[in-house]
Amino acid sequence: MVVSETNLNILKTVGLYRIATRVTVGSLVPGEPDKRLGSLVRDGFLRTIKGFPSNRTLYQLTKKGAAAAGVSVARSRKMGGQSLLKNLGVLLFCHVSGVERHRIEAAHLATALGEKLRDRAYCLCNVKDRTIAFDCYVPGPNTPVPTVHRRIGTLLKAMRTSPALSEAIRDQRFGFAVITHTAQRRKAIMDAVRTKRPDEATPLIKRVRIWVEAVDELGAFSGTSRPDLGHVSSGAQQTLLHECG
Repeated sequence: MVVSETNLNILKTVGLYRIATRVTVGSLVPGEPDKRLGSLVRDGFLRTIKGFPSNRTLYQLTKKGAAAAGVSVARSRKMGGQSLLKNLGVLLFCHVSGVERHRIEAAHLATALGEKLRDRAYCLCNVKDRTIAFDCYVPGPNTPVPTVHRRIGTLLKAMRTSPALSEAIRDQRFGFAVITHTAQRRKAIMDAVRTKRPDEATPLIKRVRIWVEAVDELGAFSGTSRPDLGHVSSGAQQTLLHECG
């Protein structure tokens, strides 16, 4: 079956982000996401993932869709809850209105940094006219804040074994984006990374660039908040906590 250029772009975008929502597809084809999505589902390129509050739906590639998009068939496999949360958080984080962000394949970022990277979720963001690479971390809504703090510290320690990554962290070209569900969680995480713990010489925020953001739609999908999903949120609460020098 011949796939139109527009539909192929949709499939490639779903392949990059692993999943899609009606709203994020609407950013590619304004005014007609339902028609496009319905067609791709009927033709066997996409499958739906349901069971979210207010009948919200996610879309994922099928094997046929993965082949058309030129990505690994692994991206058509059913996701577990943790993987689904991570990919949804990164998708919504990169589609907040008014910001310039996009997900990047680990292999492509590794080439740019000159260092092999773990198979995690990375994105590029324009911050104050600079392009910053972020390792994206999406903790669950019930993950204890000390666990979030400890996880970032563990990842940072592992990255510092690489001279190339250490330099990128020191130059503020690489950091962590923590994507969470609510403003309350955001504040709690901000407070934690700003506070020096007994086992630390300096607070975590002094050692690496950290961006913490509460994305309304993530809270809506998880049931922790229920804003209107008729548009991409323009009110995501975002804070660049510290630019370490």
